Amino acid sequence: MSSAQLLVTDSDFRDKDFRKQLSETVKSLLELKVIPIFNENDAVSTRKAPYEDSSGIFWDNDSLAALLALELNADLLVLLSDVDGLYSGPPSDPKSKLIHTYIKEKHQSEITFGDKSRVGRGGMTAKVKAAVSAASAGIPVVITSGFAAGNIIKVLQGQRVGTLFHRDAQFWNPIREVGAREMAIGARDSSRRLQGLSSEERERILLDIADALVANEKSILAENEADVAAAQEAGYEKSLISRLALKPGKIRSLANSVRVLANMDDPIGRVLKKTQVLWSCWYFLKF
Repeated sequence: MSSAQLLVTDSDFRDKDFRKQLSETVKSLLELKVIPIFNENDAVSTRKAPYEDSSGIFWDNDSLAALLALELNADLLVLLSDVDGLYSGPPSDPKSKLIHTYIKEKHQSEITFGDKSRVGRGGMTAKVKAAVSAASAGIPVVITSGFAAGNIIKVLQGQRVGTLFHRDAQFWNPIREVGAREMAIGARDSSRRLQGLSSEERERILLDIADALVANEKSILAENEADVAAAQEAGYEKSLISRLALKPGKIRSLANSVRVLANMDDPIGRVLKKTQVLWSCWYFLKF
């Protein structure tokens, strides 16, 4: 793996020609399969106190990363820390909980920050500030641990890792963990509602399910690949992983089976066979 170090200063980003050349340079490096690594050029920096002065366009590596993500129109920004993500309080406090999706209107006044990071300048406070800045401009951001193996791959696979910052997060429905009992009760109630529908309504639902399976085949397979990778990493037996993996054509085969089921004659309410049972009554009189 090849890499190239690029040193920048705060004043560089005030030059339009520099910003254009920056984008072209990064593009050329990536085409050559060279990973660009950015850092502040402390040797010529005009900042009076590099580790304390927060004035200017950027003031630490986190704000520099957010700035570069905007300049390069990145699809995603990942900020690595020494903890799993943003917590509701100091990570060392057992009562603190990991925040999976940051909502500024909800969490800004609730979070209590702990000590600064062992490996950075400003700690989690600086990361959150940079993440909010980038997310508000349309760049999704994930803060996660840089010490957990494979975390970046998990983020790219869309797994629920770390804390996500997104411009539209306040409009999303919160993800709630559902237990086996709740799922069983929900399945029972749904089956009862399904029985109460007409044959035409049930047929339409099944056909919609088949169409949805085909339309979302790529995303379903991608999620399945992530599940298989997680199972392999967790050390599950090969036989279980084999049952989990979706083979090519499985989704379309399943959709075709659902369509066959939808087109079958509805057996509910139909009398297929009648049997009349004669009852004989015997009376015993006792004298």
